[in-house]
Amino acid sequence: MFDELLKLVSNESGEQIINNPQIPNEQNDAAIETTTSSIMDSLKGQIAGGNGADVLSLLGGQSGVQGNPMVGNLTSNVTNSLMDKLGVSNPVAKQIAASLVPVVIGKLVNRTNDPNDNGFDINSIFGSLTGGKSDQFNLGGLLGGQQNQGQQEQSPDLGSIFNILSGK
Repeated sequence: MFDELLKLVSNESGEQIINNPQIPNEQNDAAIETTTSSIMDSLKGQIAGGNGADVLSLLGGQSGVQGNPMVGNLTSNVTNSLMDKLGVSNPVAKQIAASLVPVVIGKLVNRTNDPNDNGFDINSIFGSLTGGKSDQFNLGGLLGGQQNQGQQEQSPDLGSIFNILSGK
């Protein structure tokens, strides 16, 4: 998933990073990778912290991107990563994160929920974010998507699933 997210961030980072005079050209790749890593690490942290249902709701398209507290958290984490790892000033890092993160998450949500796009699906995203712990669950089915073939037994509820994923 990291590589697909990296491509998504790279494709959307033209004005915010590539053409930004505050980011030296030799730091463009590092800024894109830092942004991608920060988004991934933040989503992993949300799941580990017991907010897996919120991540599922966001990425499954059940909650909006604009004004979503989780997107605000991701934006804040990207801001801090750009400042800490690349020495970008606070105002520049905030501007980059505030304009880039919601767009990237919006595109991720759209691609995740597009049945014709095999680049992202909710089960593989959660597999990446949980180190494979979620592979035993059909998370797409919980969102009203198609159940896995042959899956007859009753699935545990979301609370039980995310307690398992966060180690509770």
